[in-house]
Amino acid sequence: MADYLLSVKADEDLTAIYHFSYERFGEAKADAYLIALEECFQHLSENPALGRSIGMIRKNYFRYEHISHSIFYVWKKADILIIRVLHNSMDAKRHV
Repeated sequence: MADYLLSVKADEDLTAIYHFSYERFGEAKADAYLIALEECFQHLSENPALGRSIGMIRKNYFRYEHISHSIFYVWKKADILIIRVLHNSMDAKRHV
């Protein structure tokens, strides 16, 4: 079974997403959104070709959109490394 790893920045992104969601939408929705992101990470690790290449921004990086966020990752042999999880309104070139 494939797996995923989180970069330090991706872990920080998830913390920020959770805090924002908690403040804006409440604990239940924040928990549900975080779980949905984690399920998406697992799905991507099992199907890494679902993302699209963003080689024009960073070589060997992929992007996958999930609801309001984009997941940026690198496809390794047996797993994926989640680099960042950014809101769709953020400039990927600047933050990835």
